[in-house]
Amino acid sequence: MMRMTTVLALGAMLVAGSAAAQTPPPATQKPPVGAPSPLSPQPAAPKPAAAPQPFPADAKIGFVNMQAIVNESKLGKAGQEQMKKLADQKSSEQTGLNKQIQTLQQELQTQSSVLAPAVVQTKTAELDRLQRQAQFNQQQAQVDIEGLQARLFEEFTDKVLPIIETLRAQRGLWVVFAAGEGTGVAALHPGLDLSAEVVKLLDGVK
Repeated sequence: MMRMTTVLALGAMLVAGSAAAQTPPPATQKPPVGAPSPLSPQPAAPKPAAAPQPFPADAKIGFVNMQAIVNESKLGKAGQEQMKKLADQKSSEQTGLNKQIQTLQQELQTQSSVLAPAVVQTKTAELDRLQRQAQFNQQQAQVDIEGLQARLFEEFTDKVLPIIETLRAQRGLWVVFAAGEGTGVAALHPGLDLSAEVVKLLDGVK
């Protein structure tokens, strides 16, 4: 079976920067002398995006953007949600453990001179245990996330690849490439993109 090199990301969710949201609105200024009145005719609205180009009738190759299929299909979104849920769970567990470690460290730093030696020894041993537990949990979280990612990827490709092969056969294509950012493709006719068709067919798979 051909190998696809897309990744179900969600442990690594990209979030837009908050700098723009924190930027205060510009102060209201009077229009300079000679500036057009607000009642003056405004520039024409931008033209709507061009309609998708049809697949060339004489084409012998096609391509799909696997990341777009992940992002836009029900199956891909469900996988991303599972990844996010697991990542959030592991992060919450680690945060709770780190708080316990921080509390013990502060107690030992501020109270060790007034606590009985036996109490200090007990707290020191507990701190060591929690630190080792935190290190183990971090490693285990990585293993669990990578394991879920591999399973979701296998399930995804098991459903997507037969759909791509069906489209290839129906259109009499020689090959369907996996194209997108980082694939080394310099230029492509946009009409050759079969990604939207794959998403429609994939969403209908039960």
